[in-house]
Amino acid sequence: MTPKKWGQGQLFAFSALDGESLFTDDFTGTLCGDKIGVIFNTLCRRTLYFGDMNKFIAPELKCTISDMIILETLLGSFSMIFAERHLVIGEYNDISGIFVSLGGECKTVKKGDIEIHDSNDGEYTAIIKRDSRFAFAYGKSENEVIGLCEKGVAIGLEELKEIKKKPFEKGLQNDDKYAALYAKCISVMRSQLYSPEGNIKRIWSTPDRLPHRNMWLWDSVFHAIGHRHLDAKLAQNLILALFDVQREDGFIPHMARPDYISDITQPPVIAWGAWLVYEKSGDKDFIKAVFESNKKFLLWCQSNRRKSEKELYSWHTNPELNNRCDESGMDNSPRFDTESDLYAIDFSCYMASEAKFMKKIADELSDEESANFFGDWYEEIKTEINSSLWCEEDGFYYDYDIQNGCYNKVQAVSSFLPLFAGISSEEQCKKLITHLENPDEFGTEFPIPTISKKDKTFGSDLWRGPVWINYNYMISKGLADYGYGELSRKIKDKTLEVVNEWYNRTGTVYEFYDSENRIPPFCFNRKGTVVEPYDFRVKYQTIRDYGWSITLAFDLMNE
Repeated sequence: MTPKKWGQGQLFAFSALDGESLFTDDFTGTLCGDKIGVIFNTLCRRTLYFGDMNKFIAPELKCTISDMIILETLLGSFSMIFAERHLVIGEYNDISGIFVSLGGECKTVKKGDIEIHDSNDGEYTAIIKRDSRFAFAYGKSENEVIGLCEKGVAIGLEELKEIKKKPFEKGLQNDDKYAALYAKCISVMRSQLYSPEGNIKRIWSTPDRLPHRNMWLWDSVFHAIGHRHLDAKLAQNLILALFDVQREDGFIPHMARPDYISDITQPPVIAWGAWLVYEKSGDKDFIKAVFESNKKFLLWCQSNRRKSEKELYSWHTNPELNNRCDESGMDNSPRFDTESDLYAIDFSCYMASEAKFMKKIADELSDEESANFFGDWYEEIKTEINSSLWCEEDGFYYDYDIQNGCYNKVQAVSSFLPLFAGISSEEQCKKLITHLENPDEFGTEFPIPTISKKDKTFGSDLWRGPVWINYNYMISKGLADYGYGELSRKIKDKTLEVVNEWYNRTGTVYEFYDSENRIPPFCFNRKGTVVEPYDFRVKYQTIRDYGWSITLAFDLMNE
């Protein structure tokens, strides 16, 4: 089956799996909230839309995948289909019509039956309407868009529709409660892929195509975990692409694009993700390549992200309160409201986990010396975490304030990562679970909130209360490893239930969710208050069709 839910902000994009799709020459849209149409994110926005559908009796959506929309009426079909990266084609009915509205100052000229839009910024679009067919093209010159339009109206629509439906043939059975969500995940996963370009030598992924467009470190790993169920080779490339932008000294940026890398990093989770992909692919050349490059990265972290000789790790922070620690991925977490340097529980656990999985890879490659090296490193980090970051009085892990010599007593979801990394003793695990199940702390209707409900900062903004799918995923894995399979499954099941509920209600999978599952995700703050109507050019809000929410939900469904 293919998805059939309409949702404002859904992606409409051409996939690198179907042909060239370039970051530097992108033509991507999002679904409208007030009409059957697509807003294209050109410098001067264009909206391609059908006219008043109220003129038709019971129009029915048949398909809303990320590169094809099909609407059936008693008087015929309406469709919009990405045929190429700069070309959308389809069919319409004269009773409704097909239109283009233009934002800003944009000159429109007619050449025969082709309407050309020149926004005076080096970007052109054009639309041709011919015999109930249309083609809408984007390019850098009049001649380019005219040529694409003429090409578009000659493409066989029915054949293209069948090609677009092909990836959805092996989904869940239609009577499965997650069948539609499963198909939605496949749709979005395909849409978030770019072709090799510049410094990035293979197909790579981005968190949501719009508004984010770059490649992020831990996002790419989470994406690979989902993609391994569809194409293990592609999943490998999503991880290997991170090494395409690695510096000689081992540093891997938190964010990159074909011609740029940032100057901070992000949570090290590469060896863990690579191992999960390897379990599907069995490709030893892949894990060997990961091992050599990731070792350089982990040694860079050791040299550049420790504040002492202790095997404890500290994030780079900056003065911006709403984005104090984007390196951690938890940009505005109250953990970082202090100005002090912290031994960070999450960074230290990620490093321990990476050492553990690097040992597994070394064992698989029969590299005894490296296996011993990483095994010893893991034990050293584990010992430091339990001696310096565990508060016996509270039965909880905290970051440690280096300057003031005390625990930074913010109870955050990151403090459960010792379960993910295998750091906790059985007794420590039991105490953590007490906090995890306490309804006044983390045992919310939809667990696990990013901050304890007892914390004075608990609310609805990003990392200050809402639930994030990646943390639920990692912590549920850790609980299963400690033998708490029932609790692990409860968190996984609730995660899928909530994601599925809001997909069915709004047609979209979101960046984060309400821990009580009462407030719609699109109403949540994101580094400030919500602005209506939804427009990421005005303000970034809860991101829609968000990458790792999609890929990790997909992985959970494949379990």
